[in-house]
This record gives sequence, structure tokens and C-alpha cells, in this order.
Amino acid sequence: MCANPECGAAFYDGSPNASRRWHDVRTCGNVANLRASRARRAAPA
Repeated sequence: MCANPECGAAFYDGSPNASRRWHDVRTCGNVANLRASRARRAAPA
């Protein structure tokens, strides 16, 4: 299943170590990475 809770798409993970998290990095993965990046920048150092 896609790691994006709003998506929930099922996909086949054919990577060598079964490490895929999103069905499409350009859509679900990009949103998740952008949110994580913004959260890191907003956190006090």
C-alpha cells in the first residue's frame, strides 16, 4: 500500500530490497518529502 494515508493505492514493489513507499514518487512521494522538509526547517535548532 502507498504510504500516503490520503492515497491508499496498492502497488507491486519490484525493487531489490522491497523498500518502495509510494506508488508514484512524483505525486505522493513529492508531497510527503516536501512536508517533511518544511517540518525540519520550522523546527527550532
